[in-house]
Amino acid sequence: MKAALISVLVALGLAGCATPITILKNPTTGETVRCGGGTAGSAAGGMLGYSIEQSHDAECVRNYRANGFEPVVINGIEVNGGPSKSN
Repeated sequence: MKAALISVLVALGLAGCATPITILKNPTTGETVRCGGGTAGSAAGGMLGYSIEQSHDAECVRNYRANGFEPVVINGIEVNGGPSKSN
């Protein structure tokens, strides 16, 4: 019983350490991609791992934006009604 409780608490703790999710969409092709939401860094290294995971997420967003993708959802919140039509 004690082991089950510990397992549940660890799982809840890791779930709370996921990095924010950013969904990007290519306005030309309609393709969508996801950056973030990872827990691997948090599980491996606590706050340091979380910071590394956030850095990877930011790099993911930068790379897709450089290829024409635009953020449409950041951490569950729609951004400006989706991608702009003017760019």
